[in-house]
Amino acid sequence: MRSQITRHLASLFATAGPEPFKTKLRLLADAGAESKQPMLPREFSWHDYAVYLLHIAAEIEHSLMVQYLYAAYSIGGPEVPADKQEQVLGWQQTILGIAKEEMGHFLTVQNILRLIGGALNLDRQDFPWDIPFYPYEFALEPLSRTSLAKYIFAEAPDDWPPDLTADERKEIEAAVHMTPQQMPHRVAELYELMIDLLSDSDALPDSVFREETFPFQASWDEWGRGYNGVQLGSNPRNPSPNVIVQRLSGRTDAVSALTQIARQGEAPENDPTAQALSHFRRFLSIFREFPQGDAKWVPTWKVPTNPQAPGVANSDAGPVIEHPESSLWSTLFNVRYRMLLAYLAHSFRISSEPMEMGASNPRSLIINSTFVEMYQLRSIAGILVSLPLKDDRETNVQGKDQSERAGPPFQIPYAVNLPSEQADCWRVHIDLLDASDGLLKGLTNSAFKHSDYAIVLRSANQERRRQFETLLTSASVQPSLEPHRRSIAV
Repeated sequence: MRSQITRHLASLFATAGPEPFKTKLRLLADAGAESKQPMLPREFSWHDYAVYLLHIAAEIEHSLMVQYLYAAYSIGGPEVPADKQEQVLGWQQTILGIAKEEMGHFLTVQNILRLIGGALNLDRQDFPWDIPFYPYEFALEPLSRTSLAKYIFAEAPDDWPPDLTADERKEIEAAVHMTPQQMPHRVAELYELMIDLLSDSDALPDSVFREETFPFQASWDEWGRGYNGVQLGSNPRNPSPNVIVQRLSGRTDAVSALTQIARQGEAPENDPTAQALSHFRRFLSIFREFPQGDAKWVPTWKVPTNPQAPGVANSDAGPVIEHPESSLWSTLFNVRYRMLLAYLAHSFRISSEPMEMGASNPRSLIINSTFVEMYQLRSIAGILVSLPLKDDRETNVQGKDQSERAGPPFQIPYAVNLPSEQADCWRVHIDLLDASDGLLKGLTNSAFKHSDYAIVLRSANQERRRQFETLLTSASVQPSLEPHRRSIAV
């Protein structure tokens, strides 16, 4: 994580006891004091500190989401036997569902930032990096028992549930290098701290919570896509996603939203049935079904850890994607990933009030464009895991292609912030479509395996560009106006 973030974190962590899972954040100014007043680090006011913690939460939710997506996209391939394909597909659907829920967490954290007047944070660091509130180093890696063990630990409750076997616990703890001397911290600890702080009216008075931001926040109606955990076809083995996206009008809403997010990850009840919908339980279920090291089949494509698109490569990360077609698709993936983040950021700039009164509003176009990019990224990821990483081909004695595959790089762009003026925001979207078009033009080469998809995607780009040009023209001729404020208390 960036040094300007981590330099404030040292005072948060107490060295407490050898028992695993009992390391707690030091919230007291004096470890022996009976006061429950949280410790305020230097350089902060309470409000600024709340914004700081929410920024960390946003980066964690972002990193979890892309790691889970990469793991899900890695599932499948020619090594999956016919009798295992349905089971493997179920794993993929479950992990994609968890990633959708992480997207909801990510949006809700942005809503809280909007509510208390903090800058949004859609950022995260590129790999490799470590998060002090997080039990292992961030990595985009194919699904394996080790990666599943890491995800289980990250989402785990405060105490191991009684049905977890000694062997399972040993394997999970080994994956995150936990020892009596080294106790990794769980994501839930950050949420506990934020809940304590936002609940404290002495630290954060009611005036901090700005109800007038409500129309600019993300809502479940816009982003939930109907995922409420009870969709047709869902079952305890493969539950439907329950996407939490909450609009907030005050302190109680914000605390409730953070509590729901924390519970969706760990579900602290001891009863496994009550925990079935938690991320912890869903990952544990896959872990228990996942083949051991001596299995004769592999449930994933042969994708690398931390792949990079061509360019100035990070020597500490993974391999560069060099195959001619794969390299173009990987660069396009990064451009489309940036497009998605730009649309997401822009959606918080536009009020929903006109839509709610039946008027046309560019907010709907931006939100629709965000969902389009989600589907495009999944399609491009599917292309990448099927294409070679390098420009060479390895085969086994049966003549099957054993080449290492490419994978979606998810490299963070140089900036995710948007300009101040609406016209310039539309210009950013057009710039990214133009960058995408240049890559797609190269991918329409008939010698490439997926040229037909590139042609279709390029045509869709051109239509969206025309829509953005119209909005750019409109925004350029209109003066900037302070958005209409109103209370929702009516």
